Amino acid sequence: MSGWNKWSVKRKLFSVILLILILNVIILLVMGSSLFEGFYQTNKLYELRENARDIQTAYQKNSDEIYEVLSRTESKNTEVMLLSLSGDGKLQIDYHSRNQWDNPPLGVPLPPEIEKKIQERETMLLERIKRTGTDFLIETGGENGKRTGWEGKKTEGQDDKYKEDSLSLSVRLDDNVFLYIQTPRGYIKSTADLAVKYTALLSIAILLCGSVVIYFVVGRITKPLSRIQEVAGQISKLDFSQKCEARGGDEISMLAASINRMSDDLQQAVDQMREANAVLQSDLVRQQQTDRMRQQFVANVSHDFKTPLTLMISYAEALREDENLSDADREYCEIIVSEGNKLSRMVGKLLGLSKLESGIDKVEYSFFCLSEVVDAVIYNHTILTEKRGIEVRQELEDAFIVTADFAKIEQVVTNLFENAAKYVPDGGRVLVTAKRIENRCRVAVENSGNPISEEDIGSLFDSFYRADKSRTTGDSYGLGLAIVKVIMEAHHQAYDVENTETGVRFWFELELADFDDEEDAEEADEESADV
Repeated sequence: MSGWNKWSVKRKLFSVILLILILNVIILLVMGSSLFEGFYQTNKLYELRENARDIQTAYQKNSDEIYEVLSRTESKNTEVMLLSLSGDGKLQIDYHSRNQWDNPPLGVPLPPEIEKKIQERETMLLERIKRTGTDFLIETGGENGKRTGWEGKKTEGQDDKYKEDSLSLSVRLDDNVFLYIQTPRGYIKSTADLAVKYTALLSIAILLCGSVVIYFVVGRITKPLSRIQEVAGQISKLDFSQKCEARGGDEISMLAASINRMSDDLQQAVDQMREANAVLQSDLVRQQQTDRMRQQFVANVSHDFKTPLTLMISYAEALREDENLSDADREYCEIIVSEGNKLSRMVGKLLGLSKLESGIDKVEYSFFCLSEVVDAVIYNHTILTEKRGIEVRQELEDAFIVTADFAKIEQVVTNLFENAAKYVPDGGRVLVTAKRIENRCRVAVENSGNPISEEDIGSLFDSFYRADKSRTTGDSYGLGLAIVKVIMEAHHQAYDVENTETGVRFWFELELADFDDEEDAEEADEESADV
């Protein structure tokens, strides 16, 4: 069946039609004789009945037309007899279409075998007349010696020695006159055989000539399909220059027209996409240039700010220690030192972000215990959380030995925890969880409070972006989550933010350490202990 599926439509159509023609010839040669013979016999029986009715009608009318009807019946290779019974019960033939058997030429004796046949036939006719009524009695004699009435019922009577290979019909015309019609079955068989012979010869001739015609006709029908296949192949290669020939109103022409319309629509869509792609590429180039300029600007400005800020803070701290300084001046120095430290921290973050984005600060992978990082971050922010009455809980499924950059992951956890604590209401809750997901662990930091709007979620990890500006403190510059983004992308790990039923959850994933043996595990434990 797989071979059939690989055939072309032309080959399939030609094979199917050729097979039908071959089967037609085979059926004619194998079953044609019996089929035609049965058809001719059924038709002959119907013809005998119709002739008998015509003779019966003409006889009852006592019309001269009966001779014309008899003559017409005899011309159809049919033997016709009008029979009657004498007073002593003997059979008398009143009319016989072949009277040479009953009235031989004078002075010429009949051969003994013909005399015997005539006597046997007279006996058969006499027995049949006794069974005949006003309804048609139809009998077929032949190889099986069957006797059937008009309705197909078997009848009793004739001895096997009277079997004849013929179809016969008898009917009573009046009280003492009977009609007997007979036609030989051999004639029917020879006619059927002749019909089979000429029909088979004609079918073979049609098969031979038709095969050639069918081959070219099928080729002409399937030619548009081949063209459609070629055009579709070119369309798959984004070549829309080829077109299908769509002539006529059949299904193939409609398919060709649809292919042409699809080609035009695709060409228009591809042209629009190319134009849009060119614009996007131009915008992307400009965006990349802008990002590089921004990163360079931030790096330069941060570097240039670092030294002046350090000097300002140092001089302010020195002035603050002067004993002759008035209280007002000392307060001014405190403000300068405090604000200078804020700027210094911002510059530090900018420099760190710039190094991460530029690739200067590369990831240094090592084994360490994630739970120890979480414990350290929570402990370092204890004063802040206790001051605001924030409940801090952690739910870690395991200690989780991971493979990552220890310092950078600690910064990620710190930034996420500070962000959660910053936006949680006083007396709220911060939950830190860690669970295994296949060969990774997912760390999540969730706080209670209001959810973030959907329009802000997509931009939270952008530099200098702040979703809730009304709640942001003065030392928030929108850099913490941007640093988280750059660090996680440098690790090629997933991270995201989502709203929960009670607040907001930030999460990131890390790859778990895969230890080949116990020595590696022990080394990892020692490294975690040293940290």
